[in-house]
Amino acid sequence: MRYKSFGNMCWDVSVISAGTWQLGGTNWGDVDAERAVEAIRGMVERGVSLVDTAPVYGFGDPGLEDFGFGNAEKLVGKALKGVRDRVRVVTKCGLDYDRALGPRSLCKDMRAEQILAGCEASLRRLDMDYIDLLLVHWPDQKTPLKQIAEAMDHLLRDGRIRAYGLSNFAPEDVLRLHEMLPVGAVQLEYSMVNRVNEDQLRMLHDKGIGTMTYGSLGSGILTGAIRTKPDFRPGDTRITFYDYFREPKFTKIQGLLAQMDRIAQSRGVSLSQIAINWSTQKDYIDTAICGVSKLRHVEENCSATNWTLTPEELALLDRAIETLEENEI
Repeated sequence: MRYKSFGNMCWDVSVISAGTWQLGGTNWGDVDAERAVEAIRGMVERGVSLVDTAPVYGFGDPGLEDFGFGNAEKLVGKALKGVRDRVRVVTKCGLDYDRALGPRSLCKDMRAEQILAGCEASLRRLDMDYIDLLLVHWPDQKTPLKQIAEAMDHLLRDGRIRAYGLSNFAPEDVLRLHEMLPVGAVQLEYSMVNRVNEDQLRMLHDKGIGTMTYGSLGSGILTGAIRTKPDFRPGDTRITFYDYFREPKFTKIQGLLAQMDRIAQSRGVSLSQIAINWSTQKDYIDTAICGVSKLRHVEENCSATNWTLTPEELALLDRAIETLEENEI
């Protein structure tokens, strides 16, 4: 496992993190909870030092209590029993729903009282005394940024969190908050099929803010496992949040996969490992989140950090990515 310094927080973190977006519900297809717990522990045993979760992961299943709200955090708490001191735990706040209206009522709310209450609820579900890094999940345009700074400062002083950060925020808002209360880290989408946030990641990393990315495997399309247009069930996150499995992008991505195939065959590695290395070899990315739900994927993803792509291979991949992006215009 490779490690990097995580911004100015004096933490060394593994270049890949365990992601749990697909746990706790059915929005990513059928996921077995016990196998997911095994997979999280398997990543920790192989040197992964950061686990990322959120109350909303797994949310939306009408057959579950609270529609699955908080289920992923409960699974993370279960998985980390006995190994809590070996990992940094990241969770989020600022998203909630109306209990009377159900799963279609998810809303952004980063008021100070919501952040404080959300943190306490997450601590209970995780069954932990503190959270290493608490992120505001999505910006709420109705609430002044000052309320985030005030709430996070309170949680820091009380020892409920070790650091705070922002997920999916515009760079100007990150910098404004950074002036009020130093931001520990940001989390943004970034992968071979989505480089929209590249300049922002570079700039914030240069300012000493930790950078973590999600969507590293492009919602699974960069694994190469799905080569024909899939028929996901309605509401599946892979088609509601991402557009990689929709036309015309799905067909255009096949050209990138063909280049990845050639490198994979010459090296004897998987496409997932290529995608992970492409991200983690960027000096402005501290850690890339990789979703984990099955133990058999753990060894494959973690083994990606045992080797690196050559400059020549990176150039071939970048040319294929540029061709994909040109076709998007």
